[in-house]
Amino acid sequence: MILLFLGFTLKAPRSFSFKKPPTLTQTPPLFTLKTLPPPPVKSVHSATLSALSNDYLLAAYFGGSAEGLSDVKIYANLYSIKTQTWQKTFALLSAPELSRLANAYVKALGNPVLFTQHDRLYLFVVGVSLGGWATSRIYMLVSNITPPFHFSLLQILPLSPFLNISHLVRTAVLPTTDGGFLLPSYHELAHKFPLLLKFDTQDRLEFLIKPNTLKQQLQPTLAPYKACALMALRSYKTQQFYTQTCKTPLQWNPPHLSNLHNYDNSIVLFNANHTLYLLYNEPLKNSNNPRSALYLAKFKDGYFSPLTILDSSLKGEVSYPAVLNFNNQIHVLYTKERKAIMHLSFNLGYLKQF
Repeated sequence: MILLFLGFTLKAPRSFSFKKPPTLTQTPPLFTLKTLPPPPVKSVHSATLSALSNDYLLAAYFGGSAEGLSDVKIYANLYSIKTQTWQKTFALLSAPELSRLANAYVKALGNPVLFTQHDRLYLFVVGVSLGGWATSRIYMLVSNITPPFHFSLLQILPLSPFLNISHLVRTAVLPTTDGGFLLPSYHELAHKFPLLLKFDTQDRLEFLIKPNTLKQQLQPTLAPYKACALMALRSYKTQQFYTQTCKTPLQWNPPHLSNLHNYDNSIVLFNANHTLYLLYNEPLKNSNNPRSALYLAKFKDGYFSPLTILDSSLKGEVSYPAVLNFNNQIHVLYTKERKAIMHLSFNLGYLKQF
């Protein structure tokens, strides 16, 4: 593990830990599936989800004519806990708007990540000024927590003293016990590796954690586990699927090769009452598409046991899951065939059936 400090201060970082997720209470099994009202675009992908209050959730994702094009915007929908319905979509951010906020040209937008804390709504978003994702930067914005949202730019995350490009986000933020949070990110140029970004209570980026020296590993997903956390990694151009545990967020154990494969697909871990689960892709038996089925697996003693297929498609992908533990339910957003963002919700009773 490597710690990367910012600026000229090389003080030893203070210890911290991850906040525990909410406890789920036992209720009759529940499993629901909804489709978010779509924006008027051809393609949507890469959803993120956060709770604004006890009454509303906010989903965000990118949409446009195709991934990486200049007409792509970050779209959003509000979900009412009371009525259990999704409201009409609205545009949250466009590339021209981000260009004005950053006083620099942004050609296209990519993966968004939402996070709420201290009555503030954070949006981390990938932006590209030229070329493809290898030249991307991570933009950190903040807004009031109630709609209508008004975002201001806090910073372009300074993750390298040189070009500061080819950094992306995809998976959920983890709040920490010191009042700050940790943002998983990854570097996509050349070696391709995960980076964990630690922020303090004042939204300052304190330091970067490089948890391993693996190559061709993207989109780290973390879930609180035992005394620390479990991390899983998306493989690039290989089917090896690595996981990694930590003694503390500053002390990571060596990576471990999992019993599952990863077919260059985004994954997500979540903790439900001290049990870890994984959402991941594998191809259906009658399909060559590695994203044709979205699976649920349970983690125990270093081994993932597949439980069920949550959704599937022979027309395209069911991919890029995002998870939120809220209001005694597990909420899952994912892409379906690049045409819709789907919302699964289930409870502890459903998980206990397996």
